[in-house]
Amino acid sequence: MSNSLEALVAVTLEQPVEEAWQRLADFSLAHHYVPGLTATEIVSAARSGPGAHRRVYTGEKYLEETISDWREGEGFTILLHKGSRPMPPFKAAEFDYQLSPLDGTQTRVVLSLRFIMPLGGLGKFLGRSLILPVMTKQLVAVAAGMKHFYETGNPASEEDRKRLAGTVDIGAASV
Repeated sequence: MSNSLEALVAVTLEQPVEEAWQRLADFSLAHHYVPGLTATEIVSAARSGPGAHRRVYTGEKYLEETISDWREGEGFTILLHKGSRPMPPFKAAEFDYQLSPLDGTQTRVVLSLRFIMPLGGLGKFLGRSLILPVMTKQLVAVAAGMKHFYETGNPASEEDRKRLAGTVDIGAASV
């Protein structure tokens, strides 16, 4: 996405990339590690892979996510939307998961949220100064929750995310 802003974090999982991929490829698990989500519902015929479409719920409200780019064994990109419109307040928004093996027992996960704000230059300024810090904080919580859930198999609590937040690298995508 050209002219986009990006929040980026990375975390190391204490598991081989093949195990991490098994969990990541299951498109129905987001509510186990993303803060605030209460349920995940697959609404497409495809349960994973290109075109798979889900709704992630926060109580009765939901956001839609559709896989737009699938990289088998490595990651995928999802478009964030509500019907045919991008996730509010954005002009466009996508979320990317990327897995990389560090050695036989560890996996580096890079999470990024790319978005375009409406209102041209003013929107970009507001996005950089107001939205980007909030999105980065949210990504840290997602990465910490993901680390807990992937390593233990248990849904992440707020305490788990707080405890593991220090293991998340902000703005560091290198493997």
